[in-house]
Amino acid sequence: MKIYRYMTVFAAALAAVFACQPKENVDFVLDSDTFEVGADGGTATIEVTSPGSWIASANVPWITVSPANGNGSQTCRIIVDSAIVMKDGADQDIRRGTVTIEADNWETRDIAVTQQNYGYTIAIEDTEIDVPDYEALADRYFNVDVKSNVKFEVSFLDAEGNPVDWISEAEDNPVLDLNKGARPRNVSLRFNWDINSQPSGRIASVRFTPVGDNGTPINPSESLITRIDQVQVTQTSAAAKPTDPRAADSSALVAIARALNVWSGGWDTSVRMERWEEVDLWEEGDLHDGKVIDESWIGRVRGARFFMFNTDDGIPYQVSWLDAAESLEFYSNENHTFRENIKIGEYLIELGGDDSNLKRLTIAAYGLDNNSFPDTFFTQDGTDVGNPTFPNLESLDLSSNKFQYIDKRFNQRNFPKLHAFSMRNNQIHVIYDLSNATTSGEKFAEENGGLYRENLDPENQVDGSSGRGFPLRLLRWENLDTLELTLNYLEGPIPTDDEVRDYLGSVPWTHNDEVTFVQNGEESIINISDSLAVSGSAGAQAAYDAFDALQVPKVLPRLRVFSLNMNRLSGALDPDTHKWLMYHPLLDWWEPSTFIFNQEGTDSNGNTARFTGVPADMDYYYGVYTNKRFAN
Repeated sequence: MKIYRYMTVFAAALAAVFACQPKENVDFVLDSDTFEVGADGGTATIEVTSPGSWIASANVPWITVSPANGNGSQTCRIIVDSAIVMKDGADQDIRRGTVTIEADNWETRDIAVTQQNYGYTIAIEDTEIDVPDYEALADRYFNVDVKSNVKFEVSFLDAEGNPVDWISEAEDNPVLDLNKGARPRNVSLRFNWDINSQPSGRIASVRFTPVGDNGTPINPSESLITRIDQVQVTQTSAAAKPTDPRAADSSALVAIARALNVWSGGWDTSVRMERWEEVDLWEEGDLHDGKVIDESWIGRVRGARFFMFNTDDGIPYQVSWLDAAESLEFYSNENHTFRENIKIGEYLIELGGDDSNLKRLTIAAYGLDNNSFPDTFFTQDGTDVGNPTFPNLESLDLSSNKFQYIDKRFNQRNFPKLHAFSMRNNQIHVIYDLSNATTSGEKFAEENGGLYRENLDPENQVDGSSGRGFPLRLLRWENLDTLELTLNYLEGPIPTDDEVRDYLGSVPWTHNDEVTFVQNGEESIINISDSLAVSGSAGAQAAYDAFDALQVPKVLPRLRVFSLNMNRLSGALDPDTHKWLMYHPLLDWWEPSTFIFNQEGTDSNGNTARFTGVPADMDYYYGVYTNKRFAN
């Protein structure tokens, strides 16, 4: 019991001692009275020192204080939401709020919160993107993650600010959903890129321009812009040309097929080039321009065919490596009638020049139009008086494209050795009755091609006529042995003998004339006299005299293949008024009932496309050319 008594006394003594000490004085203070935050919002920590309990509150709903009450000294967090209003350059640039800490003795301390409102924001995390020169079609894209609070339009520009077409926006890109006021929203966009067939790299900028609700570009002042990023895209160059000519040829074929997206996938490089389909190689003993080829040409590409592909590009640059080729064919581009602005490019031109080896060129069903050829395709300096770019070209096929007219630079001067010229089927749309078309004139030509602008060319009109589309100037091209204009929209009559004489000043055929043309790569000669009668036979001279008396205008003297069928031509075409055609020494080679007389549909004036006066058979013709045999 005594022990407990002593302990009680001791505790009481200690209490008396501490009670006698003075109480410590704690001030009510905060370590900061301001908080500035950006539009994205944020959090600040405030140290509250108080002798007692306190409570915290904010005067605006976009500020939260945690904890909302406490006792004594404690850390307090101020949380600010992201802004929802755009800057306007005046009273909406910032918003303000106040956090109040109130002690238990009613004393208060204020914290001023200032938040910037959003400026125009198009933020991109990755602003530099590298792409290779080639990938498979399914892999030729890159994605850009955009955080924006404003609608925008996208453009693709080079360093000089000019548009580029090797980058494009994916058609199924999502639309930016601005459903949170001025708060930036995220959207992921996909962009496609094209193969780089150039020997140098290229750089383009993906530009994002703010636009209003109506799509009109906005040009905000810098004070209203928080961030507008652009994306720089760098594409590597294609492979350099191999030094070995044969290796360069094989590399060119593979690269061209790849760049054109040839459906078959091109050629198997594990197989020798001699076994590649659609490729002809020079062999020992082959002749070029009548001379045995040099040994360095053996095994090089003599001819190549590229068909069934999918491209909006011109001829890839590797074509310039095929400088030993005599023949190149490019045809059957997918949906070629719907392709726009295809240019053949500058690299095919590099195969030209005074010593050009190219003799046969086909660019058919590719999507070409009258703007597809550079001036240098016709002459080396691009002028009307320059030297021909392809002086040795013998055959040119531009069929199944979208030409509105035959460029007048396709002529004998610019193509002195050309003997076969084809522009068949340049109809973009098939319109049987042109009088029911929704457009006419130049607009019709623009929308439907078919060489229709030839009908509007003053040079084709005679004595104030109109609507005559037969291209008279082609009658001057004496070297042609093949001229194909099938399946176009040429209208009006065939020129008469008198019109041909007035236009050409042509002389008549005589029985002593010869017809010379190229057949199977060799020049063939037909003596007209041999077609009229057996030399030295009775009546031969009478046959000669009768032919000379016909006075048949000498037009297109070498023409062995001539097709005008399936146009909208009409009018008279009989042996008395059109001897230049109906008595041409090679008319039987033309198969005229199929390839000349056979027209279709209705022209722009509602006239049925057909010729009148055409004999039912060829008896009139063989009555003059009595010794003719069927053409082989």
